[in-house]
Amino acid sequence: MSVKDHRKTLLKSLILIFICAALVSAPACSSSGSKFSVTYTDLFDTVTEFTAYCSSVSKFNEVSDALQAELLRLHRLFDIYNEYDGITNLAYLNRTCGDSPQKAGKEIIELIDLGLIYCEKTDGKMNIFAGAVTSVWHKYRQSGSGIPTDEELKEAAKHIFAQSVKLDNGTVYFTDKDLKIDVGATAKGYASQIASQMIKSMGVNDFALNIGGNVVVSGQKPDGLWKIGVQDPGGDGLYTKVKVSDISVVTSGDYQRCYEYNGKKYHHIIDLITLYPAENYSSVTVICKDAAAADALSTALFLVSVEEGEALLKQYDAEALWIKSDGTPVRTAGFSAYE
Repeated sequence: MSVKDHRKTLLKSLILIFICAALVSAPACSSSGSKFSVTYTDLFDTVTEFTAYCSSVSKFNEVSDALQAELLRLHRLFDIYNEYDGITNLAYLNRTCGDSPQKAGKEIIELIDLGLIYCEKTDGKMNIFAGAVTSVWHKYRQSGSGIPTDEELKEAAKHIFAQSVKLDNGTVYFTDKDLKIDVGATAKGYASQIASQMIKSMGVNDFALNIGGNVVVSGQKPDGLWKIGVQDPGGDGLYTKVKVSDISVVTSGDYQRCYEYNGKKYHHIIDLITLYPAENYSSVTVICKDAAAADALSTALFLVSVEEGEALLKQYDAEALWIKSDGTPVRTAGFSAYE
């Protein structure tokens, strides 16, 4: 990610976190403890905020330190750009799995397996194995100038097929040496699910974890449900807010990880039919009990029709708000119930 792109992403995330922090404000103490918050800026190339009600500051520090360590572990594990000593991560697997099967950890195997499921359910439109294409766009987005040629994109598109990925007894192998995995559409949601389970295991049940717009909430605030803001994709304010508990809220938008060239905006969610950024929607927000599914669905729904999206949502007992490129909103009936 370029410095310019990174700053834009951080700014958008900080705005969202500021909005959410304002919405979740509550009296400092309650029957569930005192309110504490911490912000991390070194995880998943975005801003992470953790707010919890704990019995003491020492308890919060214990949990927040463990949370940061766990998220850092997962950040390194799912990093597709950098390798780390002693870690078999996705960057390493992308470099080596085309040569021979490589042993991978439980989290990576599960994340790849989820990717295979989502790819099948969306007829290949939501495809974590399309890293050959997304990496071309990433290169241009880093530079902030120019767009890929059709020839570059068509050549990359020859190497995006899930059938080339073989999982066998904890190993990963690519039959296509040029295939690359890109888990940008699933990693933060999957990580937030793992992290929220860890937080609960440490005895904290009333909290909100926001990893760059991937929000997981547990329990409640002293004054009721958590209130999560949905950003207006056309500005810096709120489009709406939802009142939730024990659930995940994830938004994907064309204002995230984008750049302009010759007056046109190019964002990071790529339509694998056109090989260009998807243009039907400005944002999609998903509410779902499963944080990993919520993250994947918010991207998948960006790439399919509303009707196809509604069919997907039913499979996961999830709800959604689409904001079309012309600003027109489309809600599932269940989404409206949260507003």
